[in-house]
Amino acid sequence: TTAATLEHFTVNFTITNLPYTSDLENPDSAKFNATQSVMKTLLHKLLKESSIGPDFHGCVTTAFRYG
Repeated sequence: TTAATLEHFTVNFTITNLPYTSDLENPDSAKFNATQSVMKTLLHKLLKESSIGPDFHGCVTTAFRYG
């Protein structure tokens, strides 16, 4: 058998109850880090319980943007 390879994919979505501020542009800001932590927790729970759950190995926040 061959080892499975990891596939990276991008997920974009809109958070409608989080007003955008310039703090979300700065990966060192408390707001960025708190938002990143919450999103990582929620996405991990969602994706682990989905059909890709057994193959899901985590997620990374790359940016927040006004949208």
